[in-house]
Amino acid sequence: MRIFQRKYLLLLTILWHLHSFGQTQLSEVDTLRIEYPKVIEYLQRQMAEGLRTFNDVKPSFQTGESIEDYHVIDREFLVKDSLEKVWNDYLSAVLQESWNTKTIRFGFCYSRNNDSIYYSNDKVRTVMPELIVYLNLKLLYGMKQLAVAFEITRIDQDEKMLEFSYLEGNETEGKQQLFFRENNKGNTVIAHLSYYRSSSKARDKLYPHLHAQLINKFHRNMKLINKNKYEH
Repeated sequence: MRIFQRKYLLLLTILWHLHSFGQTQLSEVDTLRIEYPKVIEYLQRQMAEGLRTFNDVKPSFQTGESIEDYHVIDREFLVKDSLEKVWNDYLSAVLQESWNTKTIRFGFCYSRNNDSIYYSNDKVRTVMPELIVYLNLKLLYGMKQLAVAFEITRIDQDEKMLEFSYLEGNETEGKQQLFFRENNKGNTVIAHLSYYRSSSKARDKLYPHLHAQLINKFHRNMKLINKNKYEH
């Protein structure tokens, strides 16, 4: 029996190594190319928790999971342009530009699709599922900085919906969804829904205020980027 158990454990170990072989490891991230210490600390914490490759990194909100235990925030943004144009503008935005405001800074990202890491000077020009993004946030007028990471989990071309989930291990768990709709004036309304929860009641109370600041700046930045793009 003991010999069988040893062989079984050896087989599991070999299979685990074979599964991990060729996948990018978190330790391969070049921290010298990351400008923000909090993002580096976040990455180091992931490794300290036993995450070895990016395949070990998981979204905190799983497809089909109930939203009953989550708080919900629903905000709307008006963009005075056609639905197709606005939808395509959001999908084709350069990540390093769209997530670049006074309070939100791009750290780095990883694509599961092509098993590649991208840094701030690498242009990622398409928003796509299975893209993991690490950001640095400046909160409370810059007095506090923290890192946050999320994975783009779904893009629905028919429903015009973009979804991303915070990663497991984030201070806040949950997902955000952006729904793009045309109004009766031929403009576009973006409904931005956030489902969130954490282990801290104080953080849950503070989250709506901070969330409003961050997404306001994100959508305002998107408007500015696309205005400048078509003016040049």
